[in-house]
Amino acid sequence: VPVFNADGHERSGMYSRPNQRGPVNMGWRNTAQNLNLNRDYMKADAPEIRAMLALMAKYNPDFYIDLHVTDGMDYQYDITYGFDGWNGLYADSPSIGKWLNDVFRPKADTALKSNGHIPGPLIFMRDESDLSKGTDLNAFAPRFSHAYGDLRRLPTVLVENHSLKPYRQRVLGTYVLLEATLKALASDVTTLKAAIASDRALRPKTVAANWKEKAEPVHWLDFPTIEGSEVDAPVTGGKTMRWTGKSGPVVKIPVYGSEPGLQLDVPKAYWVPSTKPDVIARLKAHGIAVETMSKPQEVNVDMIRLAGFKTSNPTEGRTPVTATGVSHQPRKTTFPPGSVRVSTDQPLGALSTYLLEPESEDSFFAWGFFSEILQRVEYMEPYAIAPMAEQMLKDDPALKAEFDKRLKDDAGFAASPLRRLQFFYERSPFYDDRYLLYPVGREL
Repeated sequence: VPVFNADGHERSGMYSRPNQRGPVNMGWRNTAQNLNLNRDYMKADAPEIRAMLALMAKYNPDFYIDLHVTDGMDYQYDITYGFDGWNGLYADSPSIGKWLNDVFRPKADTALKSNGHIPGPLIFMRDESDLSKGTDLNAFAPRFSHAYGDLRRLPTVLVENHSLKPYRQRVLGTYVLLEATLKALASDVTTLKAAIASDRALRPKTVAANWKEKAEPVHWLDFPTIEGSEVDAPVTGGKTMRWTGKSGPVVKIPVYGSEPGLQLDVPKAYWVPSTKPDVIARLKAHGIAVETMSKPQEVNVDMIRLAGFKTSNPTEGRTPVTATGVSHQPRKTTFPPGSVRVSTDQPLGALSTYLLEPESEDSFFAWGFFSEILQRVEYMEPYAIAPMAEQMLKDDPALKAEFDKRLKDDAGFAASPLRRLQFFYERSPFYDDRYLLYPVGREL
């Protein structure tokens, strides 16, 4: 796909990439919808991503390589790349990750070095002015191409050419890497296909998600520097880094990583109601197999209710939502015609779990596909609930004990007539049973 971001390609100009050295005209990072395609692999809002997913589903490729130019500090690497499984870390597809690390990576590095390039890992330096603080090699969320590929059992490499290296050098480095990739695929196709088949046969009971920083380094890196120093920058009121372009010493720096912040339990299947056609369409776009119901289905499922939620600043065309706690409730639920059952007993079962578990940071819920459940609709006027509350206290000693304890322990609650009445409304048969109830059922 020579031009993935067609909108950005057409928005070419001299001022599109202020941190990049050439060419004269450069494209724009985002699409006409202001979406970064390398943040969209999970929610698939962009038509370009949906087209790419359709391409993946149609041809079932053995390898996916995503070409970029990075920003950031200067260093000797002119081409960096990464994948899940680098140094044995973070691979949901362990056999693929091992093949990428043990077979692809040595061949790619050898080819690049023999052609005068300096390849390296993806670099995210913690402090450009103090290299001793190290760099981060964290697990990426699957909104990014290489982490998405890992989740869908597709060998995927993210390439970041260095923005401060000359344009010609970047192009030639990319050419060498692509040539080395094709040669590796030709010479080692048997072992690659075996790795893919092994990972597609996996049916994990849990899926790691929401990775968090580890305190200790995961390994150390011999980092080839470019000479640089802090210089006065009066307009900032302080200093900023400047690099000379000359090779500096190789310094050993710590590389910090991450560990799962959450393990998602994988159910037997998910039930998505036909009232969520956008979610069903996205599942199909990913190539996830679904079974569509032609008539109502009454099913015993595990339903998730949110204890609360918080929203984040808008990003990538949406307002992300985070569940601040959940509870699980067994319920007999009727799913209307057009609803789908998503079995996790399929190669993309782990992907479906990441998309449909609301606590996952890259789930449909997290991207705002279910924001309607966050809205409270009905309420009771004080004149209606107050006499009912008096009767509820008389009829239910346990409720009275709970209310009295709340009055004693929570001064704000005791001082608020509305909060007192809300306490009884939430425990009455008039309360909206679907408020904060995630409508996707989990078949256990």
